[in-house]
Amino acid sequence: MNTILDPLLLPDHVELSDTDRRAASAKLESAVRQGTLTPPQSLDRHDLLDAAQTRGELRQVFAGVDDALPPRSLTVALRATTAVWLISCVVQFAVWLSLAFFGHFDWPWWLYSDIGLGLVVGILWWMHESYHRKNAVLRQLTGSIHP
Repeated sequence: MNTILDPLLLPDHVELSDTDRRAASAKLESAVRQGTLTPPQSLDRHDLLDAAQTRGELRQVFAGVDDALPPRSLTVALRATTAVWLISCVVQFAVWLSLAFFGHFDWPWWLYSDIGLGLVVGILWWMHESYHRKNAVLRQLTGSIHP
């Protein structure tokens, strides 16, 4: 499945972008400076990073490095909440259409819960994505601000 929903339903299967690789490399270098990794360990991890294809494979690269990747619980929460949100949207829309078909056309009441739960999904996605796009590490290395 390679759709718009991949980052929400399968966040660990998203392919690594160049930005992801640069951020991961910067995090490894930061871990060496902080003493979390030794230089030889960092070289081994850079080799793993070069071979990694998806964000899920970064878990092996950053094993033992705190705060480098989103916790599994956040990933599970994102996936579960997204699934509930999508199912809720579809079911409520189908019920609304069925009622409209039988003459009970009413304001789309299902929007209230779908938008509310969609906001929760958006917040979880933003929290999850922020682990992959931490700019503070990149600013330390390059001395500039990256978008």
